[in-house]
Amino acid sequence: MHESTPAGRLIATICFAEVLSMSAFSGFVTLLPVLVPEFGLNNSQAGLIGGIVLGGYVAGVPFLGPLADRVDARRVYAVAAIVAAGGALGFSFLASGFWSALLCQALIGVGLGGTYIPGMKALTDRLQGPWQSRGAAIYGATFGVGASASLVLCGAIADAFGWRTAFLVTSAGPLLAAAIMVLALERSIPRAAARRALLDFRPVFRNPAVRPYLFGSAAHSWELHATRAWLVAFFTFAAGLWGGADSVPGSVALMAAFIYLLGPLASVSGNELALRFGRARMMTVGPALSATASCIIGFLAGSPWIALLVFAAVHMCFVSIDAGVMTAGVVSAAEPAHRGATMTVHSLVGSGTGFISPTVFGVVLDLAGGRGEVMAWGLAFASLGMVALLGIIPARQLAKRGQARLPMVGER
Repeated sequence: MHESTPAGRLIATICFAEVLSMSAFSGFVTLLPVLVPEFGLNNSQAGLIGGIVLGGYVAGVPFLGPLADRVDARRVYAVAAIVAAGGALGFSFLASGFWSALLCQALIGVGLGGTYIPGMKALTDRLQGPWQSRGAAIYGATFGVGASASLVLCGAIADAFGWRTAFLVTSAGPLLAAAIMVLALERSIPRAAARRALLDFRPVFRNPAVRPYLFGSAAHSWELHATRAWLVAFFTFAAGLWGGADSVPGSVALMAAFIYLLGPLASVSGNELALRFGRARMMTVGPALSATASCIIGFLAGSPWIALLVFAAVHMCFVSIDAGVMTAGVVSAAEPAHRGATMTVHSLVGSGTGFISPTVFGVVLDLAGGRGEVMAWGLAFASLGMVALLGIIPARQLAKRGQARLPMVGER
């Protein structure tokens, strides 16, 4: 597919399906203040339920991602979407306590694992040249849009009709996404070479063109996910320094959501710049900028409120600018027969470091004096910047190998 109009329509269709498939993704987190007393949860149990969606994702994606190399990705997507819808319906009709909520949230995570990677494979298998890179970057960035849309949708429905109705309505999203994927896309025939052991990721790690992007993604995800996890708490602390702690929680959440949405825009823009200037160059500039910003932002807690918000927006853009570059790089560097497995490993690397880094951030925060100290916040954010700088190493590897601009599928 070389024409921009069909390619753009395909990208829009699959990305719209991605947003629909995530309609229940942020449900529990959004409704946490209601569900904690409703289910009689303590904070540890609530945290575990909130995090198990990532556990379900990590558990499901190693099987469901490579499966898209063996069968039509649309079929994998449809089955996983049904699982995600089942998790949302479970919340609506069955959830009544810790264990039932844990199971329902895990099902939503498994469903995400089976829609995200097969969805990207279905997209990139049908694109060639620069549109393949562009499509991969846009699809990856749409994840943030889907998470934000889920938050807004679940909150609005719950306010009007109750939390069980919110899960009931959002359960339709994954089913609609599956219908779009099955009806709008033609059947894709898997390559014969892809029929290997389902969990055999050795071909991925043997591909030297892929490894730099995996390493870069690990450093990037470490910084990005910890920033997302702690930004609202940081804003609340900063607002307290100005005497506005009592009135700011809602405003803080709204501003954080706005800043989160800058990430997808920066990600897509970064990939467009990479198409012009080369991926290795963007993978050098991105970590350098984000590391510098991370080493500064925590110490700005006592700055004027508007200055902090503006810098936080710039910081999020710098943190996200190389996300699309690495996603597109992984896609184009992957061997066609192993593209699903390659994207699975890429996703697992990002999810793994993204799961650990918020905890390490909290440890640094505690060791440096706790959440009530500007110095502690400064050092905690700076620790993220130090890890982000490691992302320059794989960029140098790409440049030395002459892979500053890897060929797209169709250019080989």
